[in-house]
Amino acid sequence: DACNYISEIAFERRVFNPVALHHMVYRETRGKIKLPANLAIRARDRVAKAYKQRRDRLLKFTRLSMDLDERLFRLIYKPDGIHASISTLQKRVKSPLNIGNYQRKLLEDARPTHAVLVYRNKTLHLHIAVERQVPEPKGNNPVGVDVGMKNLLVASNGFKAKGGEILAKRRHFRELRSSLQAKGTKGSKRALKRLSGRERRYVNTALHQVSRVFVNTLKEGDVVVMEKLTGIRSRVKHGRSLNGDFNSWAFRRLQAFIEYKALEKGIPVVYVEPRNTSTTCPRCGNVHKSNRKSQSLFKCTKCGFQHHADYVASLNLSRLELAPAGWAPVKVPNVGMNGDFRMSHYDSPTSSLFQSWSI
Repeated sequence: DACNYISEIAFERRVFNPVALHHMVYRETRGKIKLPANLAIRARDRVAKAYKQRRDRLLKFTRLSMDLDERLFRLIYKPDGIHASISTLQKRVKSPLNIGNYQRKLLEDARPTHAVLVYRNKTLHLHIAVERQVPEPKGNNPVGVDVGMKNLLVASNGFKAKGGEILAKRRHFRELRSSLQAKGTKGSKRALKRLSGRERRYVNTALHQVSRVFVNTLKEGDVVVMEKLTGIRSRVKHGRSLNGDFNSWAFRRLQAFIEYKALEKGIPVVYVEPRNTSTTCPRCGNVHKSNRKSQSLFKCTKCGFQHHADYVASLNLSRLELAPAGWAPVKVPNVGMNGDFRMSHYDSPTSSLFQSWSI
């Protein structure tokens, strides 16, 4: 209720800055909805963050959840387990956490920073963010990472994860969604909610698996180099059948998963501007749009070097970290168009994402 109230005011008055919004709604939120100060601030922050993504329509908040900072919740460690102490409208509530050994060890070895309390399927879930010490990032061997649709992830160290399985699954979800929306019944609306959750969990699981397997291929001294994704949707063009998949694709989420997993291993992550990475020859430095023969093929018009286009992009990303002020040749593996890059298989429901690839 508080988020929807603040959202209406923010949209009507076109005020989205957190500070300006605070002066506009803080007293009214506390007075009309009777929220404690910290909860009122958390509601304001959630609305301001949501309007960063889009401001063309009034945003509605339907999920029953509550953001909690360190003043609103804390963990209590007891002999019988870990308990959560949460501040509510009436009083502070204490409850044991129903968690496994992995989650328990994670909480014991790290410092909780904030949490989100979510009511879903008639059950309360507490999502806890933690902070822990990691090795100081060090490295001087750049590994370029190119993310995309057909090839979800291609790295200059030879790693490749295909995106076809996820694309097919998302198209399947989209077809189901269209069918349910056409029915318009109460039952179909409930099914739509369940479908949304299934799709979100599937994508998150797949991205976590891809990022984990890739990070496991990195060695001490590596530096992950990824492109800044600002404007990527307008830069890349695909057929109409792929636009829906691309517009909802979680490129940034995949990059975020790679980043935090790499930092856990002490491997630095840097972001670079991707200009000309798809049209520059990594062998001779020739830049020409004709080098990109197709979505998958790169062939230099000057020296004749050819390779898979996504792999060339990953090589050029690593080059940008080596020589950010100008072009420098990259050592290109002696693998022709019929070569084979091997990688470890991952034993999981999405193991077909990770396959050797011939280019």
